[in-house]
Amino acid sequence: MNDDEATKIRKHIHNVRNPLNSIALHAELGNMLLQGHASNKELQNAFSVILQQCRQCDAELGKIRNLVVPERP
Repeated sequence: MNDDEATKIRKHIHNVRNPLNSIALHAELGNMLLQGHASNKELQNAFSVILQQCRQCDAELGKIRNLVVPERP
C-alpha cells in the first residue's frame, strides 16, 4: 500500500468515527429521554439521527472497501 492509499484509508476511517460518535451520543440521549419520559417527537428525532449516521457509516465503509477491493464490471 502506498502513502496515498494509506492517507485515503485514514481519511475514511476518520469519516466513520464521526458518525459513530454521533450514534453513541444519540443512543445515550435516547436512554436519558426514555428515563425522563420524553415526548415521542424527541425520541423519534434521536433515533432518526442514529439511522442517518448508520447510513453514513455504511457509505464510508463502502468507499474503504472500494479502495481495497475495486468493484468489478
